[in-house]
Amino acid sequence: MKAQDLLTRIMMEAEREDRNFSRLEFNIRDRGVVMNYEYVDGAGTGDVHRPSHIKDPEVLDLETFGELKPLLYEKNIPFKERRDDFL
Repeated sequence: MKAQDLLTRIMMEAEREDRNFSRLEFNIRDRGVVMNYEYVDGAGTGDVHRPSHIKDPEVLDLETFGELKPLLYEKNIPFKERRDDFL
């Protein structure tokens, strides 16, 4: 259920006309996943005095990410996974 609610929010973000959503980025860690929204450069009004606020990252547990991933494939929402190791 949590994955379905998250998918609904992602779809709403992708449909916004004031931002050019391009894909999601998932940073996978040992205990969780950080989901970032990525946008096409130049998103927003173009007014440098009023920069558009992009959506804040969301923290998911590994189970929710496992449920969300097939839903993203089903809805054809682009995303990439990162598994960076830090020293």
